[in-house]
Amino acid sequence: MRRWIAGIALVLSVLACSLGAAALVWMAARQIAPSGPPLEATLPPPTPTPSEPRSIPTPSTPAPPSTADQTFDAIARLVEGLRGLKATGPYTRALMTQAELRAYQKKKFEENYTPEEARRDTLTLAAFDLLPRDFPLRDFLLDLYTEQIAGFYDPDTKQFFVISDRTAPGILERVTFAHEYTHLLQDQHFDLVALGFTDDERKRPKDLSDDAMLARRALVEGDATLTQLLYLSRLPPAERRQWWEAVQSQPSPVFDRAPRVIREELTFPYDQGFAFVQHLFEEGGWEAVNAAFRDPPASTEQIMHPEKYRLHEAPIRVSLPPLTDTLGSGWHMADENVLGEFFLKVYLEERLATDQAERAAAGWGGDRYAVYVNEGAGQDLLVLWLAWDNADEAAEFVEAYRAYAAKRYGHGPAREAPGQATWVGTDVLRLEWQDAHVLLLRGPNEALLQRVRARIPFPR
Repeated sequence: MRRWIAGIALVLSVLACSLGAAALVWMAARQIAPSGPPLEATLPPPTPTPSEPRSIPTPSTPAPPSTADQTFDAIARLVEGLRGLKATGPYTRALMTQAELRAYQKKKFEENYTPEEARRDTLTLAAFDLLPRDFPLRDFLLDLYTEQIAGFYDPDTKQFFVISDRTAPGILERVTFAHEYTHLLQDQHFDLVALGFTDDERKRPKDLSDDAMLARRALVEGDATLTQLLYLSRLPPAERRQWWEAVQSQPSPVFDRAPRVIREELTFPYDQGFAFVQHLFEEGGWEAVNAAFRDPPASTEQIMHPEKYRLHEAPIRVSLPPLTDTLGSGWHMADENVLGEFFLKVYLEERLATDQAERAAAGWGGDRYAVYVNEGAGQDLLVLWLAWDNADEAAEFVEAYRAYAAKRYGHGPAREAPGQATWVGTDVLRLEWQDAHVLLLRGPNEALLQRVRARIPFPR
């Protein structure tokens, strides 16, 4: 799923505040007891909106103070106190209209997410039965970002923007500012570019899997969400209600019709990331959260099970051989990476109940997947090698996946032998297991799967 799987956010280095995701954690916000005096903010009068993003001067850019300046500076001071970090250098902040956001995104797409990359992502997701092969992913994501993003911070340019078609910062803009200002503080203290949040591939950590990158995004967004909720807790109850009503009133037709995998990926960093950071905060305060930035989580498994992060349970490394020569003319690799526990659960949920999918994915130890496609023939090949914590966890997955396969094909396996089962329909699925390892092969016919299987050194 290439770089897309690493996080939905303006392709891909920026950290975004999503209105939909913010709504997910409102119930948690209600549980945070208000403390300290409420923030008093006076809204500025309306002013004409220029065609360019409207710059809001910062202390590093001297300018006569305005009511908007005073409002955002007051929020910045409060957020610094709540988060326990102070800004250490200059930055740029601005308001951006929805139209400007779409233009900005289109430029980022042109620079960083080509139609060819989007096509490879689509084919990879289709191989996991998560999207139709003809899904217009690139255009859909552009529409989704325009609808959902309320603000974003770009570590490459050290800029952050609050999205608004109004000139006076209302409650949505103020809360979004608190979220994005947290990203600024994270960057200045922990270097988000070094953590991988950059469009410059030369600056990204080497050998960082998509799953590990999604885990880092969950840490970063979870921290900003917790700080945002602490900021909300300082507001008077009437303003909190106003924020909730404003969030609820935001239209979301694109998000509502999004394929489940896209909705899940969009909300994971805020939902599960918030739960992860809250766990750290309750155990050791901000120092525990700061320590996680210095030693970031290595997998979505560690996000979903914070105790595994505490125990430093590193993912098991799995490797697959190159298969292009084995497959023959017309075939090419669409993607190879780590799926991770989170996306394994999402994959299983296509045909299994959520609780069964969660149990089956728990106990994940590591994996490697590869997707090859032959577009001329309309065919694909999926190879997924899963390593589990132990043989019992592997057996639980096999049982669940047999149920998945039975629903996919409408019947049980065509053939079985000790440690393997094969389903035959419009394509062929072969499942093998031994001890704590599981191999899944799915392709257009048995002859091709036999050639592929001969190249894979399974079991170890």
